[in-house]
Amino acid sequence: MEIVVAYDGSEQAVKALREAANMAEKMGASITVVTVVPDVCLGDVSEAECRTITRIFEKDAKGSMKRVTDELASRGITAEFIIKHGSSAEKILEAAEEIGADLVVVGSHGKHGAEKYFFGSVSSRVVEHSKCHVLVIK
Repeated sequence: MEIVVAYDGSEQAVKALREAANMAEKMGASITVVTVVPDVCLGDVSEAECRTITRIFEKDAKGSMKRVTDELASRGITAEFIIKHGSSAEKILEAAEEIGADLVVVGSHGKHGAEKYFFGSVSSRVVEHSKCHVLVIK
């Protein structure tokens, strides 16, 4: 069984990761953790500023992945990690399809409130468009 976990560092994402880890332990499943660096290069942001902002988000994502790796390793779980760029729901679904996921685990809401304001709930869009089962953690 292949489990994809959407992770953005939020409290709900931490809960989703823990639930996915519990399931992986019980079922001998593989975990792939997906973090999405949002596209923030809109409006009056110069190309240089855009690159700087993107690097900051990537550095944050890599730091999060290190913490996740340590937490999973302490439980004896090895996981794959993917960092994607763009729309969160779209990239989570893309990763799930690429690895042939049987289950996607997402938090009910994440830390990027602006994205929800402009585009709606990421978890709702993942549920609506996923080709496999989705578990939403509250």
